[in-house]
Amino acid sequence: MKRKFTVDRALRTRQLVCCAILSALSVVLLLIGGVSGILDLTALVIAGLCVAFAVIEIDYRWAWLVWAVTAVLSLIVLPTKEIAVMYLLGGMYPIAKSSFEQFYPLFSWIFKLSMFNSLFLLFILIAQNVLGLSGMGYEFNAVTILIGNGVFLLYDFALTVFITFYLVRLRRRIHLPKLK
Repeated sequence: MKRKFTVDRALRTRQLVCCAILSALSVVLLLIGGVSGILDLTALVIAGLCVAFAVIEIDYRWAWLVWAVTAVLSLIVLPTKEIAVMYLLGGMYPIAKSSFEQFYPLFSWIFKLSMFNSLFLLFILIAQNVLGLSGMGYEFNAVTILIGNGVFLLYDFALTVFITFYLVRLRRRIHLPKLK
């Protein structure tokens, strides 16, 4: 019985360390994206990949921890709060995506698009009213909705391609310690 406790403790320690590394990597990526001003959306996508990696390799609960720690630290550390708020609202999408894709595809897309449009509207409201970015292209109109949904569909497709590539090609070549 004592052996089980030691193995369980070692596994949890590895999971916690992996989450800490993924969170630190995400914060650094968001910092680079926020400081550069050009790579902000790229940094958001790669930080989302860190959350997707946590979902695949560890567990949903630990992926939520990666997202939460990254969101809080980015709100504290990043000089531009715009990218931190984007991550706070959208960084959890890889977790939601894996949950939504267990449904029938039509319902999956309804859930995904509903989540995106709700969070998109919330981001625009926060950008205008809290961050004071009104008049800088943050308006919720038909053009913004269409462009936003188009970008979201590309992001969802790219995330699916990355996850598939990782599971089919990379995972067996990278010999990670057992995290589940």
